[in-house]
Amino acid sequence: MTTGRFTKLEKPIEKPSAPAEPEAAPQQESGANDYPTFLNMADEAFFSGNYRDALRHYSRALQQESSQVYPWVGQISSLLALKQYREAELWSNRALEQFPEDPSLLSQRARVLAATGNIKRALGVSDYAISHGATTWTWLARGEVLLEANDTNALFCFEKAMELTGREDWRIPLLAGISFARKRQWASAEDFLRRATIANPKSAFGWYELARVLLEMAQTDRAVDCVNRAIQLNPGFRPAVQLKEKIYKQPLLHRILRRFIP
Repeated sequence: MTTGRFTKLEKPIEKPSAPAEPEAAPQQESGANDYPTFLNMADEAFFSGNYRDALRHYSRALQQESSQVYPWVGQISSLLALKQYREAELWSNRALEQFPEDPSLLSQRARVLAATGNIKRALGVSDYAISHGATTWTWLARGEVLLEANDTNALFCFEKAMELTGREDWRIPLLAGISFARKRQWASAEDFLRRATIANPKSAFGWYELARVLLEMAQTDRAVDCVNRAIQLNPGFRPAVQLKEKIYKQPLLHRILRRFIP
C-alpha cells in the first residue's frame, strides 16, 4: 500500500507491467523524487482545487510507479475537472490497457463517457465496473453518471461512497457536493459541502465551494461567512478573494432582495 495521504479512497493494486508513458512534468524544486511524495503533493493539490498542479504531480507519480492504480485515477480525475475531455479519454484508454478489469478505472471510463454526452454507454460501463467490485470510486462515478442522466438515484450512490470511507472522511462529501453544484442542484450540493466543512473545518477549498453554493441559494450572509473562513485559512486563495469581491460589488438593494427572492 502507498503512504499517500488520501489512499484510503482507493488501495492501489500491485501489478507488474511495462512502464507507461506519462505526460512529462518538470522536476520539483524540493528535490522530491519518490512515489509517495509525489502522490501526497498530487492529492493535496487536487483536494484544494488546484487541478493543474494535481495533474502534474499525478503524472510524476506515474513516472515513478506506473503499476499503481491510484495515480491513474487521479490523473483522469484532474483532466475531467479541467474539462480536458480528449486527454481524459486518452489516459482512460491507456489505464485500461494496463488494468482492463479494474473497477475504479472502469468507473473513470464511465465518467469520461458521461462528460462527453454518451450517457447510455456510461451507464453500461458503470454497471460493469460495480459488478467487478464496489469501491469508493465506483460509487462516486456511478453517482456522477446518474446525475448526468437526471436520475434521482444519484444521491444513494454518493451516500454509498461515504459509507465505504466513513463519515469522518471530508473528501467524499466535498466531491459529491461539487458534482451536485455542477448540475445546479443546490440543496444537495449545500448538504454535502456542509458535511465536508464539518468534517474538515481547515479546508479553505471546502468553505469556498460552500460559499459559492450558498450565494446561488440567495443565502448571502452565510456565503460571506464561508468565504471569509476560506480567506482566513488561505489568504492567498485567489478564487475566494474574487468571490468576496463579487459579493460586495453587488448593489446593496440587490443583496437584500436576494435574501427573499431566490
